[in-house]
This record gives sequence, C-alpha cells and structure tokens, in this order.
Amino acid sequence: MSPYPSIAKSGVDQLFLAYTGYSLNPDAAPQYQFWEPHEFIPLLAHIDRSTGRFDGQMWTDFLFLALGILDERGDGKYLTRSETAPATRSDWERYTAELFACDRNLDALYQAVAAVPYPRANVWIALPYPNPSVFPDDALRLDAVLDWMQSFLARWRETPYEHRLCLQGFYWLQESIYYQGPKYDDRLLIRSVNRAIHRLSFGGRRYRSLWIPYQLANAREEWAQLGFDLALLQPNYYFNPERKLQTAAAEAYANGQGFEMEMDLGVTYDEAKRARFIEYMNLGATGGHEAAGQYFGPYMLESPLGWYTGGWYLGKNGRKQAIISLYQNNDPLYDQIFSFLNGRYPKNVSP
Repeated sequence: MSPYPSIAKSGVDQLFLAYTGYSLNPDAAPQYQFWEPHEFIPLLAHIDRSTGRFDGQMWTDFLFLALGILDERGDGKYLTRSETAPATRSDWERYTAELFACDRNLDALYQAVAAVPYPRANVWIALPYPNPSVFPDDALRLDAVLDWMQSFLARWRETPYEHRLCLQGFYWLQESIYYQGPKYDDRLLIRSVNRAIHRLSFGGRRYRSLWIPYQLANAREEWAQLGFDLALLQPNYYFNPERKLQTAAAEAYANGQGFEMEMDLGVTYDEAKRARFIEYMNLGATGGHEAAGQYFGPYMLESPLGWYTGGWYLGKNGRKQAIISLYQNNDPLYDQIFSFLNGRYPKNVSP
C-alpha cells in the first residue's frame, strides 16, 4: 500500500476545475460555461474583506475542461462518451476556440494573474474523448487525440501565455474505462496517449498526464499502469450520501491517489449539502479510518487535491458559480476554504 502521492513529486497542490464549453441537459437549454478575468481573481488570491488587500494564495492549478459543445447548428455534442450525440473533429475545434476565446477562459486567467501577487498559475487541459461511433477503430481514435493535442499546442505557442501560465499537461476526460476490446480498447488507447504526452516538452519541461476517476469507476486502481502521472479519486459523497467519504479517502490513500473535494452552488442555500461539504474539510484535517478499520491520512496536509465546485448556472439573477457566490456574499465558508487550502483549517468545525 502507498500513501497519497507526494505534492512535490506530483506537481499539483490545489487543482481547480474550470468548466468551459456547454453543460448539456436533455431536459433543459444548454448552459454556457465561461470565465472572465475578474472571476479568477478571488480564486487566485484570498482577499481580506476588512482591508481589501490580498493576504494569501488560493488555488495553484487550473484544469480547463468542457463536457459538451454546440455544433455549427447549435445542437449539443458531448466531448465525453456518448451514444447519442458524440462530438466530431469539427466540434473539437469549437472546443479549442472556446479555450482560446478573447477575454475568456485561458485568456481570462492570463489577465487575472497580472492582478494578483502570484506571478504564475499552473494549467491543465482536458483532451476530448474519441467516441468509437465517430472514430471507428483505435488507430483513428489515437490519431484524432494526438492531432487535437498538437493543434492545441500550436495555438498555445502563438500566445504570450507562458509569461504567466505554466502548461503542465493534459487530462483524460472520461472518468471510467468503457471499451475493452477487441475492436476498441480504452486501456491501450490511454497508454498510447500518455506515452505521446510524455514525449512532448516545452522549454525543457516535459508534459504530464492526469486522471480523475470516480469511486467505483472501472480500472480506477490501475491509474499508474495506464501511464498517468497522477490520479485523483472522486468520492461522490456530496451528491450521493449513500457513498462513504471515509471509504473513498482510504482507497485513495491505499492506491497512491490524490483526492477530490466536491461541492456546487447548493452550498449557498442547501443546509444538507453544506454540511456534507464541511465533512470533507473536517476529515481532511484529521484523517481517520473507514468502517473496516483501514486508515487514511489527513488529505488536507498530505495529498494533492482536486476541487469540483460546479459550473456556471444562469438564472433570473444572472450567472452564479459556487465559489464566486461565496466570495461575493461574504460567506464565511470562503474564508474556511482559504484556511483549508493553506493547511490551517481547524479540526471538527460545526456545519
């Protein structure tokens, strides 16, 4: 058994999932996901409300990812696995365009870094998933992913982003292994993609690969054999209280994985969801044991952490996002998260 991966060796400390593209719901209109420069500022640096000054760092790493995109006709296409509306190469190009949109997403983070006292932020980019119904064999699937990655890098190198953003590598978007041969094999595909990522470098820095499978996902414990440099485990407890947070933490600790913190806009109005999120922080500060007695360490101090905080929701009062709403509403939970990010969160805080 291995403990959580080393923060120093993994190169990730606090990873914020920044959604772009579109969230697609068959029962509702697509929700446009994008970030503007001022919205990244309270994610990069904590702001002391009494003085209006920056007094500490928030998130160090930002993962840009999209689960869906709209095609040229305005129809939703999935960048994840889909049997009904899989994204094509042209849809992948629209995803690239969203990532590089002026004053949004990557460009927004680049601008925001200039406004805080931390000179650089780390960046990870999600690779679109090659659906077999669009790419009919594994050779075509691999070529499609590698072509998209090279196209992204060509665009990246045309920008000034490296002055403030450090591109660390790429993220495998699909959270579980589905196709297992003989015609399609996600395992073989992932290994080939990861080998290709590891052959790439910029300025002497080699790129790395990242995965965030969910609790009970297929092959989640095989992350190292699949060639990933780091995997973070999603507990899913925040959304499904029948899952056990301690079980996920113990599994991550045993398998050498990092851990994911989970919330959404519900922490601002739903007492039960807020209480569940605070359980993540309480357990992270103390460590503990799961039901069968298996130990897990205090992931607040020992583990690279991913942070799922939901996307943007468009309602009658405008766009809302969990962390931004906490900050804008002077919610003390924003300050508690700041303490947790910096390893100073007290033990056993009441909801």
